[in-house]
Formats: sequence, structure tokens, C-alpha cells
Amino acid sequence: MKKIDALKWLCILSLIGFLYCFVTDLGFFMLFLESSKNSQDFGSVINIIIENLDDNGFVFNEYIASQVKKLYAVRVVFDLLAMVGVAFMFFKIKIGWTFYWIFQVAYFLSPYVFLNFQFEPSWPYFTGIAFVMFPLFNNMIHLVYVLLFMSQKEQLK
Repeated sequence: MKKIDALKWLCILSLIGFLYCFVTDLGFFMLFLESSKNSQDFGSVINIIIENLDDNGFVFNEYIASQVKKLYAVRVVFDLLAMVGVAFMFFKIKIGWTFYWIFQVAYFLSPYVFLNFQFEPSWPYFTGIAFVMFPLFNNMIHLVYVLLFMSQKEQLK
């Protein structure tokens, strides 16, 4: 039986994570695509998001809804392209590393580009809708995986 090296384990774990992210992002995209119908349902996910934004002093309006739709559409594309990078790295093709880190970093930064954020000179240093909907530490797992794959980069041809 063949031993699976660290790079292949990382690829398998990353593929599982991306499948989860893909399904989640696609689900949120579809949810926000039909937000006018779904927002009438009591206790829907959209109502929970709207209440969370209201609790933090933000108003969910048509502009934010359109930005969130665009954000999730872009994240679905980033999921797919990063999975292509993982597939290349699984077969130890070096271009996979480039695909992977570019789209992982883009995936990490996309909420802060599509939704507003501000840098404040006092605590909490970052504020905005992006940090309410996508907390920084929850989003950092993508950067951790970039570092993990960086440690295995010498195995790529």
C-alpha cells in the first residue's frame, strides 16, 4: 500500500474544505438571489443576517443585498478555481500552487472589497459590514492553508 505524503493529505483536506465552502457559498448565493421571496419567511437565514446587522448598527438595504449577491457569486468562482489549483498540486504540478494562493487570498479579501470596511485608530481596529458578516478570525483559515501548502511547495515539479 502506498503511503500518502503530507502534500496529498493537505490536498484531500483542502478539497473537502472547498467542497463545503462551494456548497455554502452557492446556497447563500441562491438564498440572496431570491431574497425578496425568502425574507418574508419568519426565522429565515436572511432575517437572522438582517437582525445581526441591525444589532451592530448597520441597515440591510437593496445596495447591500446586491453586493452580497455579487460577493457570493465571486466566491463560488474562487472556490472552483482554487479547487483546480488543489487538483494540480495533488498531481504535484507547480502551477497549482499559483492558482491556489491567488484564489485563496482573493477569497479571503473578497468580503472586504465587496462590502465596506474601515480602519479605525482605536479598538476594534477594523469595522464595517464585512467584519460583521465575515469575522476576520473565521476567514483566516484560508490564509493558514496557504501557509501549510507553502511548507510543502518544494514537492511540486
